[in-house]
Amino acid sequence: MYEVTAAERDQFEKLGFFTRPGQFSATELEEIRAAAESAHQRVLEAAERGESGEVDQVDNQKYQDVLGSTIKWEWDDDLRAVRSMEPVFQLEKRLGAVIDDPRLWKPCADIIGCSELSLFSDKLNVKRPGGAPFPWHQEGPYWAYGAEDLERVVTLILYLDDATVDNGCLWIIPGTHRYGALESLKDRGTLGRLYTDVDRLEEKPLAMDLPAGSVAYFHRDIVHGSQTNRTDQNRRAYLLAYQPSGLRQWRNREHREIRTDSLPA
Repeated sequence: MYEVTAAERDQFEKLGFFTRPGQFSATELEEIRAAAESAHQRVLEAAERGESGEVDQVDNQKYQDVLGSTIKWEWDDDLRAVRSMEPVFQLEKRLGAVIDDPRLWKPCADIIGCSELSLFSDKLNVKRPGGAPFPWHQEGPYWAYGAEDLERVVTLILYLDDATVDNGCLWIIPGTHRYGALESLKDRGTLGRLYTDVDRLEEKPLAMDLPAGSVAYFHRDIVHGSQTNRTDQNRRAYLLAYQPSGLRQWRNREHREIRTDSLPA
């Protein structure tokens, strides 16, 4: 029922991604958005109470450990908002059910070639109105620090809101996964080694402007980035990465196996 089709597999191998629009209903999305906002509010309140680590400024990025999650704050000090939080499912039990949804993990299992999976990472991206862009990058070089089996990690994005060019949707450069880890920027501060030098590439960027409820599956090495949210609406997304069973999560080094009992008999 949820298996990857021959066409999807071919596109994943050649271009490094495929999409499945309309996988989650409006009712389901309402519940997931509520869970995302609940986690966001818990982080804000804990940070205000001082139940958090020190803010770590790296170049123009601000990081902080709050409630077991690595928080990346918006660049603009006047915009008191989270850019991303990872991991996040421990803050909201409803997100655990999303992680175990076979509409999400089963295609990843097919790509990996493994019937039982564990969670590698879960991250909530929150781009509020005015939310800043994120430079071109690949996940592979970033995840290499701590992954136990990087070659068998597959990632996806569940769109919680409509994603458009105006609200800072994801952009990818199809086919760039075939190059492996690409040359990084040399003049972009400490974090430049994690940003991809796209001037060397001939491939053209593609906007991943998809409606809420869509799911996009990606190879870890595909080059991607995003732009500023120029609208008055949120652009939220839940990112999940899966790996073979028995391996530890990337951030917290704990085990989180995927429940397969929700599959039809």
